[in-house]
Amino acid sequence: MYYGSVISSSETPTDVSKRVNLTLPDIVYDELEAWAEYQGRPVANLAAYLVESSIREAKEKGEFKTLKDKESQQSES
Repeated sequence: MYYGSVISSSETPTDVSKRVNLTLPDIVYDELEAWAEYQGRPVANLAAYLVESSIREAKEKGEFKTLKDKESQQSES
């Protein structure tokens, strides 16, 4: 199941989820749909979870920094 978001605790609870239109190749959508069905959840819910997981993993690996991190680095320079 979808267990929350990547939002940091410093952000206000008035922040709401955003919608994104995403175009996937048919085969990718079919695989995503099959996976979601296997887990008994909506395709959009699984897609949101996978994107969130990928962002968290990339941050842990140091593959990118958030805009806030970038701004604080520039102000320190």
